[in-house]
Parts: sequence; structure tokens; C-alpha cells
Amino acid sequence: MTMPTPLNPSPLAIRAHEFLEIHLEATDCDDPDAPLTLDFNRKWGQSENDPLDWMAELTVRFGGEGDDDKVPYRGVIRAAGYFRIAKAYPEQNRETLIKVTGASILYGACREMLANLTARSSHGMISLPSVSFIERKRPVAKKAATKAAKRKS
Repeated sequence: MTMPTPLNPSPLAIRAHEFLEIHLEATDCDDPDAPLTLDFNRKWGQSENDPLDWMAELTVRFGGEGDDDKVPYRGVIRAAGYFRIAKAYPEQNRETLIKVTGASILYGACREMLANLTARSSHGMISLPSVSFIERKRPVAKKAATKAAKRKS
């Protein structure tokens, strides 16, 4: 038996999103399951008029490392989102919220758009893999080595 889990509203509300650039190329690759490489670029900023209004932009490039790589599709999708952060959300955490959660929302929109476009394309539908926009911290072993080196000097 499963119990319903109450949902908590997010402190980040999306007001609108739009696609600024979509480029999709179906290649002559014979292997529709060939792995795609992904590259991301994020931009974000706070409104000058209201500190609770933010904008984020995500660019997703997909395809192979080079033009000769045998991948089924290559291209780029760039999306912008317009967000509102809850007033009660701590000011010092707002930029991280937009960088991580805002980018995740836009990535989901890009995934859906790419799936829709490729569903009727020559190699069939592809779906962008799950990713995390949480920035990695230095590994624990590297931190320990850095601390040990500082103690020696």
C-alpha cells in the first residue's frame, strides 16, 4: 500500500519560458543509438526593478565531439526562463536557486522540445539524459591532501 506524499510548493515559480534558438541536424549515422555528447552554458540575472524576479538562460549543445563523429543528431537548443522567487526565501541562496533549479526547469523544457522534434525524424526520438546542475565540490581526498600540505608549510 502506498501513502500519498504531501507536496511542498517550490520557492521558485516559472512565469514564462521561450526558445531563443533551435538547431537540429539528422546526420547520416547508421547507428541511432550512438551516444551524444552534451555541453551546457548557463546565464542568469536578477531584475533591476524587483529582487525577486530573475531570468535564466540555458544553452544545450548535443552531438559528437567533432563533425566526423557518427552520432544520429547534432544541434543546439537555447531557452530563456522568467522566474519569481518567494519573498521568504533567503536572499543569500537566491542565486544558487536560479542556477540549479531554474536551469533544471529549462533543461526539462529542452528535453521535451528535442523529443518532440526527433519523434518524427529519421533516427527516431531521442531524450536528453538526466543531469544535475549542482556544482561539485572538491573531492574529500583532495581536501584532505590540501589541508595536510598547508600544515606542513
